[in-house]
Amino acid sequence: MTAQEAIDTAVRRVVIAANPKKVILFGSFAKGTATSESDVDLLVIEQEVGSKRAEMVRLRKAIGSIGMPVDVLVVSEGEIADWGHLPGTAMYWALKEGKVLYEAA
Repeated sequence: MTAQEAIDTAVRRVVIAANPKKVILFGSFAKGTATSESDVDLLVIEQEVGSKRAEMVRLRKAIGSIGMPVDVLVVSEGEIADWGHLPGTAMYWALKEGKVLYEAA
């Protein structure tokens, strides 16, 4: 499986598991600077999130093994509105430099 196929698989599994508003690839894979040591960074935006930690663990399990490490950051739409514009946050960089791989209709 190529890196792109692995990323596509991860996103597809997240969409099935969470029905998110948006999934954004950020970090080295989004920038085109990934190496064999890189992980896949996904920002998953959901309408509402109860326990962020529990949801991140749940989605990581839903993704399963794709042949490379995956880091999942889960945030609510409200958090994006409140904090997404602040430099220094992962949300900011994901929104600024990331690639939208899924967006709900």
